[in-house]
Amino acid sequence: MKYSKELVQSIKDRILINAPSHPNDLVRYSIENLSISRNTALKYISELIEEKKLLRSDAGRYTSYSLPVETADFTFRMSKKLSEENIAEKILSFIGNIQPSAAQIFDYAFMEITNNAIEHSGAKKIHVQAQKSIGKIRITIQDDGIGIFKKIKDSLGLQNEKQAVIELSKGKFTSSPENHSGEGIFFSSKLCDKFFILSDGLIFSPQQIDTQTAGGEELGKGTKVTFEINLDTKKVAKEIFDEYAGFDYDKPKFKTVVQLRFMQQEGLTLTSRSQARRLLTRMEKFTTVVLDFQEVNFIGQAFADEIFRVYAKKHPAIKFQSTNESPQVRAMIAHVEAQ
Repeated sequence: MKYSKELVQSIKDRILINAPSHPNDLVRYSIENLSISRNTALKYISELIEEKKLLRSDAGRYTSYSLPVETADFTFRMSKKLSEENIAEKILSFIGNIQPSAAQIFDYAFMEITNNAIEHSGAKKIHVQAQKSIGKIRITIQDDGIGIFKKIKDSLGLQNEKQAVIELSKGKFTSSPENHSGEGIFFSSKLCDKFFILSDGLIFSPQQIDTQTAGGEELGKGTKVTFEINLDTKKVAKEIFDEYAGFDYDKPKFKTVVQLRFMQQEGLTLTSRSQARRLLTRMEKFTTVVLDFQEVNFIGQAFADEIFRVYAKKHPAIKFQSTNESPQVRAMIAHVEAQ
């Protein structure tokens, strides 16, 4: 069968889009999902390699494929003249033009993260690495400052940096309330397709990612923030902002999603009222609180009672929701709400 030029290009584009998620079975995936023969799949993959749009490696036991990545590194020394706009100008000259939705997300996330590094980290220098490949860009911003979790711990008087991770995940935290709303990291983590912060051996990410994958072995002092944006992203910044912050009958609203798995970094099950009270710190800033119980298989009666009965009755204006509950967690919430 002879395909039109348009169809051939469409098939090749889909091969490239799926190469990152199918590095070891790209040929089989293409056959099964693109309705082409093995010979056709091999032919198009070979052409993509010749066009330098796809890389092949036979180093391991199996052949693997990956997309070529262009990388640029920039280091900026802190000074009164340094601004996020100065840094963004150099990064954008490397990235080039991208479609409007992706560009809007990049502008927001990049400006917020670099502003935090410049104004709050106490760093002497900032290193930025930009990577672009077919279909996505990846930005890493690293400083040699105090470390974001230590900064939050000191600002809120917390016992340790681990508690700071969950405070960061709530949003609306800032060490300089007169100058910032504390929403930048929260919205950046929702807008980007991947987002993680690494500092003091701890990691914050809406996605499940371990320290080694995040490059933790390379980080010394300071904070490392990495985000990825798919260039064909379907996310629309305004829709994300409207979902988590907006106005309802002229009353401001702000929704937060709190991942309780961060509380288990201490290796403890969630059983006590003191743990619940720590979780509920600053919740009065929100109108809707979604508690995400992914990876949390058990909660104690006292923990659930403090949140879903005691605190909820004292703060009727705050709407509590839960998601990803195990059967035990769901039953415990229902039990205390029925009291």
